[in-house]
Amino acid sequence: MASYNKITLIGNLGRDPETREFQGRKVTNFSIAVNDSYTKSDGQKVERTQWFRVSFWGNTAEVAEKYLKQGDQVFVEGRLSTQEYQDKEGKTRTSLEVSGAQLTLLGSASGGISPQGSDSDNRVQEPQAPIQDSSSDDDLPF
Repeated sequence: MASYNKITLIGNLGRDPETREFQGRKVTNFSIAVNDSYTKSDGQKVERTQWFRVSFWGNTAEVAEKYLKQGDQVFVEGRLSTQEYQDKEGKTRTSLEVSGAQLTLLGSASGGISPQGSDSDNRVQEPQAPIQDSSSDDDLPF
């Protein structure tokens, strides 16, 4: 049976990214806040914030380290997992963690510049294996 795990988020960084090196590769971690609001059946408006821990590796980690800071808005795509940990009072807590695959810089709290120097395309994606195309123009039906 096939399975699929993909999450897409737009949110704001809750703190500056933290970068470290692990087995010769950079990894950058940060948290993003995703706001949600809805209206209850009694008309009361409810707003809530959900926090997600995000990690990026390699080139994307370097871009996040260099260009992101607290308050910046980002688009993140990746795989979702949960991690359990003990808080300061000894209670078991669950954290939602995203292993990032794509990062798009949407804006900054201070109007900073984008990595490419313009706002035209701020997407950063980890390189993937090239797709092998064995077809030729002679095989096309038109």
